[in-house]
Amino acid sequence: MSTITRFAAVQMCSTADVAANNRSIEAAVREAVGLGARVVSLPEAANILLKDNMQYAGTCVSEADDTTLMLCRRLAAELGIWLHDGSLLVRTEDGTRIWNRTHLISPAGKVVARYDKLHTFDVKLGGGPDIQESRAVRPGEGPPVVADLGESGINLGFSICYDLRFAYLFRALAMAGANVLMIPASFSSVTGPAHWEVLLRARAIETGSYVVAAAQCGTRDGVRTHGHAMIVSPFGDVIGALGDEPGIVIADIDPAEAEATRRRLPCLTQDRQLKPAERISAGRGAE
Repeated sequence: MSTITRFAAVQMCSTADVAANNRSIEAAVREAVGLGARVVSLPEAANILLKDNMQYAGTCVSEADDTTLMLCRRLAAELGIWLHDGSLLVRTEDGTRIWNRTHLISPAGKVVARYDKLHTFDVKLGGGPDIQESRAVRPGEGPPVVADLGESGINLGFSICYDLRFAYLFRALAMAGANVLMIPASFSSVTGPAHWEVLLRARAIETGSYVVAAAQCGTRDGVRTHGHAMIVSPFGDVIGALGDEPGIVIADIDPAEAEATRRRLPCLTQDRQLKPAERISAGRGAE
């Protein structure tokens, strides 16, 4: 049995002010529910965003003390919804770094799934200092996480931002039954215009899954994020999108549509067991 379920992806401009971020979250979640959403997704780092990664360990609190998680649990229970908090930045148990952690909260207000970002954003984009997220964020160790929403027929597969570039993660999620891929992000304004939509649509097409991508937008402390929260169909069509301002994108998600798409394009059942790639030095000895 499956049912059509309305999803909302929230676009925010989180800052260092956790209390202000919490007020924005509460207002957005209530607005989304007013629009009929039964599953609401927040962006990456919904609770706090700082310019300097090295300040997080001294600023963030433990998961048990995080007021944003407390708020999300209260809202989910009060409104009777599934609330995916995108990700929260919470202090690791030893206090040296932070986790970039997704929580799925049930309509009873309970955390029923967690996922720690597997791939940290360690890159050299040029035009500014290199980015080393791993200096502040401890990478997750897996395994990939899929959570079912009961009789709705919806199975959520979790990822966070830079994970988007690693296709094998999403294939693993789809092979484990995920038909909706959750990809909350605080995507770079350098790569966003070229890569964000392309990669979201690719992940949907490759797996025959819906993609729900809540996003951070705007500028804080001189750092700009890309925005453009988006929901993509299993066939790769953009069925809802925002620009670069805070807002909410709404779409109705039908598990039967994902199933039908996978029947039409049965890529998930056509894997070949490949041996390691063979490298040939074709230039040697050539005339």
